[in-house]
Amino acid sequence: MVAISAGDSRSYNDLLPIAAAQRAFKERGGEVAVDKLLSIIAEAGAESTVGVRLLHKHNDLDPSEIMYETGTVDEKGFALVTSAVSRGDVRSGPVCNSWCLTGSEFTAVEFSEAHIIAPESDVTRHENLFHRLADAIVDLKVAAILGPCLNYSSYVEGFAPSPDAAFLEKTDFKNRANVVRYVLRSDAEFSNSAKTKWRAKRITDQIGRATWMTACNCFCSVFPDGSGHQGTTTHTYEPDRKDR
Repeated sequence: MVAISAGDSRSYNDLLPIAAAQRAFKERGGEVAVDKLLSIIAEAGAESTVGVRLLHKHNDLDPSEIMYETGTVDEKGFALVTSAVSRGDVRSGPVCNSWCLTGSEFTAVEFSEAHIIAPESDVTRHENLFHRLADAIVDLKVAAILGPCLNYSSYVEGFAPSPDAAFLEKTDFKNRANVVRYVLRSDAEFSNSAKTKWRAKRITDQIGRATWMTACNCFCSVFPDGSGHQGTTTHTYEPDRKDR
C-alpha cells in the first residue's frame, strides 16, 4: 500500500503559487486528469468523502507551522479560514484534509478541525483507493498539481445560501491566511477565478441508472492578469475558537 505521511512545513512550501499551478493544470490536461481521478473515487464508492484538489500555496510556513482550517462566523457571515499556526497551538488535534504525492508517499499539506470534515474520513479506510490514486497521478504526470482531499461535512454545507452556491477562496495577506466563503455562481467575482476542488457527484438518470458527474465546488479568486490571489480581510484567527 502507498505510504501516508504526516508531513511538515516543506510539503506546503514546495507547492506552486496559484498562477503557476493554474498554468501547469492547463498545460497537462488537468480536466482530463481530474475526471480520471474522480472516476477512481466513484468506483470505490468514496465520493461523499474524498475529492480532488488543485495543489497550490498562499504563503510560506516556518518549520514549526502548519496550515490549519477552522469554521467561523464573522460580520460577513460563515467562513472557512486556513491560517499559518504553530502546530503546538492546535489543541484539538488537526485532521489532514489534503495530500500531495511525493515519490511513493502521500504527504499531508493542509489540516482542518475535525467537525468541518466529512465523517468517516479516516484515510486508513481508503488505503486501496489511495494506492489506485497514486498510480493514476504518476501515470498522468500531475503529482505537482493534483492530489486527494477530504470533502466538507454537512455542518459546513448547511451554511450554503442556495444549492447553486460555491466556495470562493481569497488570501488574507495580513494574517497569512486564506478565507473561503459561499458565493452564488452568478456573482461577478467568479469571472476571475481558478477551479481548486472537485468531487464526484452521484446522480440518477431518467431510467433510474446511477452515474456520476464532475462537480467543482471551490474556486480561488485571482487577479484578472492571473498573477496571484486576490485579497480579503477577516478577523484575527484564534486556534481554539469554534463557532457553531
